[in-house]
Amino acid sequence: MTTISTKIKIERKASKSISPLARFTLPLLLAIIVSLSGCMKEGTLPISEIDLYGSRGVFIVNEGNYLYGNSSLSYYDIDSKQVINNIYTTANGIPLGDVAFTMTLNKGKGYIVMNNSSCIHVVDANSLLHIGTIKNLTSPRHVLFLEDELALVSDLYARAITLVNPETMRTTGTIETGTKSLPFYQHPTEYLIKVRNEIFANAWSYDNKILVIDSQSLLVTDSIEVGLQPLAMVKDKNDNIWVINDGGYGSSAIGNEPPSIMQINSETHSVTLRINFEHTTDRAGQIATNPAADTLYFICNHLYAMHINDTQLPDEPILARNNNTFRALGVDPKTGEIYLSDAGDYMSEGKVYRLKPNGTPIDTLDVGIIPGNFCFN
Repeated sequence: MTTISTKIKIERKASKSISPLARFTLPLLLAIIVSLSGCMKEGTLPISEIDLYGSRGVFIVNEGNYLYGNSSLSYYDIDSKQVINNIYTTANGIPLGDVAFTMTLNKGKGYIVMNNSSCIHVVDANSLLHIGTIKNLTSPRHVLFLEDELALVSDLYARAITLVNPETMRTTGTIETGTKSLPFYQHPTEYLIKVRNEIFANAWSYDNKILVIDSQSLLVTDSIEVGLQPLAMVKDKNDNIWVINDGGYGSSAIGNEPPSIMQINSETHSVTLRINFEHTTDRAGQIATNPAADTLYFICNHLYAMHINDTQLPDEPILARNNNTFRALGVDPKTGEIYLSDAGDYMSEGKVYRLKPNGTPIDTLDVGIIPGNFCFN
């Protein structure tokens, strides 16, 4: 078991072309103005050229605080070991908006999902220049690209998955996942994983289902009952789906239970393994795989590693939480290095710990408020 040492090297460098203004959190007043204006407010801040051509790194999506409009995008250049904070604002002169949730790259473009601003910013993946905005969304979360003219966007509150044409940046329809007659917010959708001709979507908030969608008809064809509040999913090398359930919380109307991790056979839609954590107070988080997709990494209070053939939880974590607030988890698809975020007090700038595959700390990156998602280019 490894603990985070205070001697971890802190990397906080900026590109020579980055304005000094981009290194600091935007003033609250400006953030509120941008939040109230929706997705875009042009002509607000000075801009500097961004050039990521030939660079390999990871975009770090910093959620920011709800209604503050202080979300941001950071970029870590793996070769130069430089961190560029507020990179979107630096390139475009405008803040991102309210609650940046995820980022996905597709065909030279970056799609930055703005949860509470109800839109997706589309940017050039190398210059970060804004290309357009996908609007008419409710509470978008993740994007899955199926074809040149078809992408799916999961949603927390819409009770539907939105169909989007990436070429026109317009919504084209929905896949209904729930009705108003259902209690609470069933069925919200989060992660979207395609296996063969089916798409699996976890229904997280006040729910306990994995929805199965036919990728041709775009209809929900089945649902798989899992633990309470399936938070995140990943696919292993055998095309099995691994789900981590957070178990809900004590005062929840649907009750609560200890968090759990489950394996689903994607062909039979059956749960083939369930492992419960010990306490209802354990805090489950994100899950990822190594590049070979034969080892799982997941957060439950601490950071754990587990082989996909294991049938019980590891005795010890590979990295103890101590006083940190582990939030996001990502694995470099080439090197297998682990990126683990620390949200701290959820109000100040967060940190990202870069780790070896065995959990040994390499260095620490200073980023924005509530780092919640990683996107490797």
